[in-house]
Amino acid sequence: MRNPFTWERLTTPPLTEEVFDPASWLYLAFFGFGFLAAAWLSGTGAERVARHPVTRRMLRRDGAIALWVFGAGLFFFGVRALGINPFSFGAPIWLWLCLALLIVLVGYFLVYARRTYPRQLQDYEQQRAKQQYLKPSGKGAGSRRAAMKKGGPASPSMPLSGRNRR
Repeated sequence: MRNPFTWERLTTPPLTEEVFDPASWLYLAFFGFGFLAAAWLSGTGAERVARHPVTRRMLRRDGAIALWVFGAGLFFFGVRALGINPFSFGAPIWLWLCLALLIVLVGYFLVYARRTYPRQLQDYEQQRAKQQYLKPSGKGAGSRRAAMKKGGPASPSMPLSGRNRR
């Protein structure tokens, strides 16, 4: 077996029989499943997986980013499978770069989950605790209608101070 990381091998488009070797099928299955999972997470899947709003927001965001990476990998595989080579997109280097980008992306997600997500979760919980103590004051238009029904100070049965006196 030849070394897959030589510059000549990375920049030469594959032969027809090399397009669908076992490693290519594995690549296609992995990136295809990843694309579908990322599309599901960035759509309605986040609601099914996570109940907390901050977690749902993180999953949607991560799914949308992963969708681009998996989509690029599938694009380069499609160019390779069709046997066309515009701008050298059929070269194996693009598949390896997408795989490397995916590894970087997983690292980014892990760093985000360890550093930024706990801070956002804490901020959300603090904001929610503040909102719990900020109840409506009861001095709006809705409270006037309620007072009128109860016969309160704004009730028409009570005389007004100067207006409409006979």
